[in-house]
Amino acid sequence: MVKNKLKNLALSFLAITLLLNIFTPVNGYRTIVGGKTPVEDVEKDKAMQALGRFAVEEHNKNQENDGDTSNQIEFSQVVGAKKQIVSGIKYFLTIEGIENGKKKMFDSVVLIKPWSKSEDKELISFSPIQ
Repeated sequence: MVKNKLKNLALSFLAITLLLNIFTPVNGYRTIVGGKTPVEDVEKDKAMQALGRFAVEEHNKNQENDGDTSNQIEFSQVVGAKKQIVSGIKYFLTIEGIENGKKKMFDSVVLIKPWSKSEDKELISFSPIQ
């Protein structure tokens, strides 16, 4: 009787451990796949700075297409970034820019699809930080 209870307990523990391993995939750096991970040294990372510049340029183009040319933003630098592996790589950027002569901070999300020939970039969102 006691042996059966211990055996059932051991099997239950094994089943729970197996399920946790299946539903919590972890890459080699101990981060959950699909989770956001910080990008280190974004101020020195030329690719991140170029991505921030792209986000500002796309935002300005979208404003122009909507007929609003009054609030054009001048790119200054990316000050923070996180990335998330989804159906591509989604970058969450904190961008410093100049709007109407004043420094302001903006949040932006850019999706890169590395499998496409031209490595498509898409501006998902761009908004001021309040």
